[in-house]
Amino acid sequence: MTDRERELVNRYIYEVTKRVPKAQREEIELELKELIDDMLEGLTLEQIFAKLGDPAVFAKKYREDKNYMISPEYYDNYMWVMKIVLICTAGGLFISVVVKCIIDYSSIFYIIVRFLNDIIIAGLTVFGAVTLIFTFMERQKVRIDLKKEKAWTPDMLNPIPDKKARISRGDCIASIVFLILFSCLLIFAPQLFGAYSVKGDKVVNVPLLNLAKWDIILPVFLFSMLVSFVDEIIKLVTGCYCRLVMLSSIITNAVGLILSVIVLKVLPFWNTDFVREVAQFDNDFKLKVFWQKKMVLGWDGQTLSNVILAIIVFACVIEVATTVYKTMRYGRDM
Repeated sequence: MTDRERELVNRYIYEVTKRVPKAQREEIELELKELIDDMLEGLTLEQIFAKLGDPAVFAKKYREDKNYMISPEYYDNYMWVMKIVLICTAGGLFISVVVKCIIDYSSIFYIIVRFLNDIIIAGLTVFGAVTLIFTFMERQKVRIDLKKEKAWTPDMLNPIPDKKARISRGDCIASIVFLILFSCLLIFAPQLFGAYSVKGDKVVNVPLLNLAKWDIILPVFLFSMLVSFVDEIIKLVTGCYCRLVMLSSIITNAVGLILSVIVLKVLPFWNTDFVREVAQFDNDFKLKVFWQKKMVLGWDGQTLSNVILAIIVFACVIEVATTVYKTMRYGRDM
């Protein structure tokens, strides 16, 4: 067997095994290798591929149920993302309820009841959102596959991704965890972002964000989180740098940058009275404030907005540049 033929066999096995449940992949890989080796004794490799057919169709022979809302190709990633999202959602809500109980322990019963209500609603919401995203990806893939008019040939096998082109699942999961936790805090406990001071047996909190306009700000924020969430799922499912990942990264960062400008420069994002309110209960800070009156009279969050926006722009440029470079250098068409 030549190197070219061996590469085609490896591609074929890879295309088959990625479409079957993870627990069966190793066994099926060995079985396919033995099958092809046996067939090579009387047939050429082209004849073997012609007999086996399209790997997507051949993989169905290992599946009992042929009708899926989420197919085996996506199912492992779907369950993994679902577990991470549900755990992070519950964790984010739990953190927020603990802090709320510390700040206002006199209303602990009401806070716990509200927590139980929020966790049910949030759980159902994220379950539906993740399922909808994966279902769309599954149906989109089927629709694209149905457009193929040519009969399958070995030349259609995609190369096995280069190691440098592969996307770390750990990085994707870490990003998803951050997005979910941050979103939970923004939805259920935005008041936790602020300054705290203990006065006697009470904890005083001054919110950094403009909670009076939060119903206007939050939807924009959540849309940005959703776009980033979809981008991370695409990376997780695809598993390597390709044109789809590159396009998703460019769109996601462009949308995220535009929404960041809207949130930080257009909408009233910050609590403009934050410094004055902090000065009322913090004696040390009060001395510094009166020593530098500009902190009280001039602080409106614009400087902080500019700094955060500069960091976001830098991060977006680095991410897009890295994705484009790795796609063009090591990636593949998809």
